[in-house]
Amino acid sequence: MVDFSEDFWHFILQHGNDDTGRLRLKYAGNEKISWAIDQIEARKKIDRKLPLFSENGRLLFPSVLSAEQASSEDTALYKQQILSGRFDTICDLTGGLGIDSYYMARIASQLTYIERFSHYCDIARHNFKELRQNNIHVLNGDCRDFLNSPHVRCDLYYIDPARRGSGNKRLYNLSDCEPAVLEILPVVLAEKASLLLKASPMLDIKQTINDLGKVSEIHILSVKNECKELLFLVEPNHAGDPRIYCSNKTLDNKWQTYTFFLAEESLLPSSSPVCSLQEYLYEPNSSILKAGAFKSIAQSFGIDKLAVSSHLYTSRKYVSDFPGRAFEILEAYPFSKQVLKKCSRKYPQANVSTRNFPLTPDEIRRLGGIKDGGDIHLFATMVNSEKTMIYCRKK
Repeated sequence: MVDFSEDFWHFILQHGNDDTGRLRLKYAGNEKISWAIDQIEARKKIDRKLPLFSENGRLLFPSVLSAEQASSEDTALYKQQILSGRFDTICDLTGGLGIDSYYMARIASQLTYIERFSHYCDIARHNFKELRQNNIHVLNGDCRDFLNSPHVRCDLYYIDPARRGSGNKRLYNLSDCEPAVLEILPVVLAEKASLLLKASPMLDIKQTINDLGKVSEIHILSVKNECKELLFLVEPNHAGDPRIYCSNKTLDNKWQTYTFFLAEESLLPSSSPVCSLQEYLYEPNSSILKAGAFKSIAQSFGIDKLAVSSHLYTSRKYVSDFPGRAFEILEAYPFSKQVLKKCSRKYPQANVSTRNFPLTPDEIRRLGGIKDGGDIHLFATMVNSEKTMIYCRKK
């Protein structure tokens, strides 16, 4: 039961910075205060992830886990952006905390939020009211029952299936997730509606395209070069290869997007690895690496691949708009323990990375006595089939 009393809100405000473990020991057995402590703990977990919730002291969380598993504000806003002007009515089949529902509702005339847990529905109603988002209809029930009974058709159905099974085990196959997307999809397509699937970054893209069929778009979302989620848009009238959007929100809070088609990637000839390094070094962002756009990215930006399996590139002229990290090469040497130790006297501190290399960054740091950090980057990789150390500085 949701407690909206002023004592409840005052407790959260008063103890917002306290240690929640100690609070639980002090108030053990008090269900009302335990619920307030849940709110304090959840807020600590979402401070940067969900600024909107963090700034509004009257918003609630159905559980601490709901805060951990919710979409970030960054990715929710991205969904809002790509759907804007395309779908008038939307149904969120797996409502959860309601972050995605809220942001999608802002660009829809009507949004239906469906959630099987009544407690989550109570919290969602409260939060949507606090946020003054009045075009959201909250339904408590199973989305499969909703779809298989008479209902008002929506233009788009959004689904974020649970990716954890018994014992909190992570699930990576679409067929293992709940609710069963492949059972729901034919019902949605029969309505001539579209489906937007949010999936784990661990999902195999090509296999998922085959499983779903009619995939028109795939969005691979990364935030600060950490891959967060995959989005598959399935549209009833689509035929052909899906366009893939590799999107990364950079450190300066700007979305950088590279698009390509898998079919075109497969038809591109494999470029021969370079015989020597040039002036600059590039590493694609994590969305591009996940997508496998290795040949497309080289062709688009006129850069050369170092080796078949390294996914590092080089060029003589600087490419300022490259979607990833770019470095100016300072020096490069064939790798050996002796040369590493000698170079470490000149570069005692460096950010060490290994790509297609037999040693780990920690092993290289220990061998060379290198301190971590600073503005120098050391890449250990293969160039012309030889182990190579590349010292560079970020552009």
